[in-house]
Amino acid sequence: MEKKKDEKATRKLLAAVMAFVICLALCLTGCGGDSVDENKQSDPMEGNYIPVIGEMMGVAMTGDDLSGFGIELKGNGKGVMTVNGESEKVKWKKDDTTITITVEGTDITGELGEDCFVVKDMLGMGMDFTFAKEGTPAADPALYLPESEKFMIQDWKSVSVTDILGDPTDEIAADVLQMSFRADHTMDAVIEGKEFKNLHWSNLNDYGSVDSEDVKLSWDVEDDGLKATYIKDGEYYIFFCPKDTAAGKTDSEKQTETKSDTESKSSEESKEEKEEETTKTGSGAAATTVRSDAQAELGEHGKAKSSPYADYWDKDWYGWYKLESCHGDYEELEDSIYDVCGSIFVESENTGRIVLWDDEGSAEKLICEVEVSFGPGTTDAGCMKSEKGSFLTDEENVQHADWMVDPGASDVSDYDHMIEVNCKYEDDHGSFRYYIYLRPWGMDWEDVRTKDVDFLPVSYDYWYTDVMNGLMPDSIGREEGGFGREESERFEKYTVQNKPEHYAAGTLTSKECYLLPNESVNNGATGYILDEDTVIEKPEELDGWESGDNPLSWMARLCDESSGYTPAGVYDITVSGDHIDIIHGLYWWD
Repeated sequence: MEKKKDEKATRKLLAAVMAFVICLALCLTGCGGDSVDENKQSDPMEGNYIPVIGEMMGVAMTGDDLSGFGIELKGNGKGVMTVNGESEKVKWKKDDTTITITVEGTDITGELGEDCFVVKDMLGMGMDFTFAKEGTPAADPALYLPESEKFMIQDWKSVSVTDILGDPTDEIAADVLQMSFRADHTMDAVIEGKEFKNLHWSNLNDYGSVDSEDVKLSWDVEDDGLKATYIKDGEYYIFFCPKDTAAGKTDSEKQTETKSDTESKSSEESKEEKEEETTKTGSGAAATTVRSDAQAELGEHGKAKSSPYADYWDKDWYGWYKLESCHGDYEELEDSIYDVCGSIFVESENTGRIVLWDDEGSAEKLICEVEVSFGPGTTDAGCMKSEKGSFLTDEENVQHADWMVDPGASDVSDYDHMIEVNCKYEDDHGSFRYYIYLRPWGMDWEDVRTKDVDFLPVSYDYWYTDVMNGLMPDSIGREEGGFGREESERFEKYTVQNKPEHYAAGTLTSKECYLLPNESVNNGATGYILDEDTVIEKPEELDGWESGDNPLSWMARLCDESSGYTPAGVYDITVSGDHIDIIHGLYWWD
């Protein structure tokens, strides 16, 4: 338990630092003085601002941790800072992107958002504060929580229990623990029928606990739930609480679903009898019923031009998605990657929809259709939040606030105009986590290539760059200007045993090429053609590749017996017709 003691001590230290920052802010304040023009027009910034979140060393503090601290921005550049009931005057000014609050000659500078501003490293103490105007949507702390803490904001109920050694125990029932977490870092718990209200909770990385002398409760965060440790009479009990798949639904939504389920039960049973379970092939996707007959309701851009969110979101998008942490029937899909196109439609001031299709579908065969809402975020772009919809299956598996897509607060915030969707999917077959990365259609990804070439979409070099300056096609790699050949197909285990044959330009094809023969895999081909148009996905990982090589010179080196290399091996390739479009990898035999 030493690690957990250290983490708890770290949180207490940060709480002390937080208190010191607030007290220091008060100590610095003095009486404001300079007179200003009382006839100035009021500024939209005016209002009372409260700190909704403070962050330091990966720990987020909200609620009571920040109580008693606020800044009121008044007209004419005047203001009042309040700390623990004591108020002092300050001055403030702003430009298009920042606000500066002057406290006794010390400037506190914040980055402006909608009804909020973010102060980095406040007063040099290493803590970041987000202040939001009281009474606006921006004052909801759930908007700013780290992903690991957003995961917590739901109801949890235990389903199993072990002792400290991991062995089943009958000393306590498996279902006696219930927890309800809120974004202000308060929670309610029921343990063996006893209720505990408004407990204070906090997380540090993947470990969290309750700060209470009455309740000895902590937890480890896992992809599929929480492992909660409860101490009773000196004994440790480890409960497992799975993620609540209904988390985030309102009571009315649940009632509507119950009614809908009852009314449609017979028709669903009939549908299930007729429906065959479909699985994506190649590198795989969900091993459950996919939207094979889903017709897109694409909508149109420009319906809500006056919306403050239209400029950033209301457009076509391109990118990719991947599956990780796959369990159950989905284990074989681990690290599956697909390119994706789609559209986000802003349909009113703060509502809209997103539709997506991958490289095995089209605009009329979707993998995703989700209703969304828009609200304030950490930047002027705001935040896109899911309301209801589906991803990869016909079922409604994306619910309210499952997606919190804030361009200013994600793992890809360093990239211009890139968004990330990060969400857990689960059903009776198993579970996986999916990540979706998107940029507006027509935007290049060269900054991504410079920083991390593995973060490029698979079809970026051999399809997207050819078509990105035109309208977005309704399928990936099959429209005119794309592959220019038959539909693509991936062979992850294309075995080459014999030496590839070289053909000069104008013999086998119009270009110089190599024919890579195959005799051990029955895929209907005597060989696939590699030429100058073949894309090498990760050349630096291939044996024999040297700086300045192209696909032809690399293959020539492999075929040269004096080089010490061999072209024989198992290739991971994507082909169109008889042409190798991409070499994803090559694996040698011992």
